[in-house]
Amino acid sequence: MRERDEAFYAADAAQWGKYTANDFTTVQQNGQFMSRSERIGNLQSQKQRPYVPREREQHVQQGDLVATRFFSGGLWVVEVWKRIDGAWATVMTQATTATANMP
Repeated sequence: MRERDEAFYAADAAQWGKYTANDFTTVQQNGQFMSRSERIGNLQSQKQRPYVPREREQHVQQGDLVATRFFSGGLWVVEVWKRIDGAWATVMTQATTATANMP
């Protein structure tokens, strides 16, 4: 997860793609739905930024699936990871802007 996060902040689409399933989808905090190829194109247009660590991270594992929720950069993020051919890859994410009165 850390390596995928680092690739995201480095705007390294190739490295990010290594940890992202072919059928990946995401919903951004503005409600925009993106496929893997759309998100890679979006990432390629971004500039490198300082790494922001995850906070309040929680994980739930059921066999070859892991759901994780964390806070980062003013967003709550939910990711679903799956073991595919022995390697972990994220299959879907959703980001929500945090409210000012969050716990």
